[in-house]
Amino acid sequence: MLNIYTHSHFIADAFGHGGNKRSAQIAYLLNQAGVTANQADLNYAVAKGSKLSHYLTGLKKNPAPGAGHKSKYAIGRYTAVIEQFIKEKKPQLFIWESTVAYNLLLAEIFHRYGIPVIALPHNLESMVAGNKSVFSNKPSPKWLFEELDYLKLCKKVFTISRGEHWLLASYGINAAYLPYYPDLAAEAFLSEIRKKRSLAISEAKKDEQSILLLGTFHNQPTLTGYTELLQKIETIKDLNIHVAGFGSEMLKDKFKAKNIRVWGSVDNDTLAQLITNSDCAVIHQQPSGGALTRIPELLIAGLPVIANTHAARSCDLSTGIIIYDSFDELITILSSGNFNQPPHLNRPYEEQAFTAYIKTLTTAL
Repeated sequence: MLNIYTHSHFIADAFGHGGNKRSAQIAYLLNQAGVTANQADLNYAVAKGSKLSHYLTGLKKNPAPGAGHKSKYAIGRYTAVIEQFIKEKKPQLFIWESTVAYNLLLAEIFHRYGIPVIALPHNLESMVAGNKSVFSNKPSPKWLFEELDYLKLCKKVFTISRGEHWLLASYGINAAYLPYYPDLAAEAFLSEIRKKRSLAISEAKKDEQSILLLGTFHNQPTLTGYTELLQKIETIKDLNIHVAGFGSEMLKDKFKAKNIRVWGSVDNDTLAQLITNSDCAVIHQQPSGGALTRIPELLIAGLPVIANTHAARSCDLSTGIIIYDSFDELITILSSGNFNQPPHLNRPYEEQAFTAYIKTLTTAL
């Protein structure tokens, strides 16, 4: 039996936030590929050696003055933990989601030991506004090539975003596109909502519109984007706006108009009711990395999606999405009220390509 390990910075949960959902999809696909993998314990492992030895390792690795003393110590500590893991567990293959911060060292160390790493970054961290490199202290996106140089050491990188696939491939990285699609339990939940929506549409009143703003508001590009959106549309007549998702309660005190209801985090039953009763979803995000898991989910649930170009960066070819470039264009789209239920979104072929690749790789080891 092959000694395969995985490491993610998120718990696999098909009904959690976007990171949880992506991890759940990957876990499902690995199971489909017949892979039984162990979870690598890297976050809480105790590094052998003294703090001074860790600091000196980090200093040798990164002598640049831009990185402070804490960073140098952390580099040495992470290096020790990863090397200990390799020597003790002897992994033959590593499936890597946690491509963040000091975890980037993993690619370099595994490459040095000749162990293949399959990377599945949830997004390019250097493309997220406000993210600084833990190595050089450069702000995003100035440390993009630092991140790419680590990913280039992997045997293959699967991206959630079309744009990131293109970027990595252009940089000479062996990359492929693996779009998000929910696992079977979440797909069944969303398909049931679609059935309920089909009945609700025929009974709906047309004198006013209900739109849904759904997302993880702890994500800064989402919070900033939706705040900007609400400021533009809160005064539109006969428009009921429902705001929901992890962290959305942060907006309760900021938007108090009668036509805006901020639900905060909601359970599955409430989410299903909101999707069923909405005419469409509007998704407005600032430029960022990765892709939005909620877009394919809402399409599966049968809810038309109106998204700005940044939010729709990986879904512009998906039927059922209306893309806008300006708020004037959005208001025109909302005024038309012409929202047809999108066709069912099938599992992407890229999932089959991923499982086939993993099967071929594990057979060759």
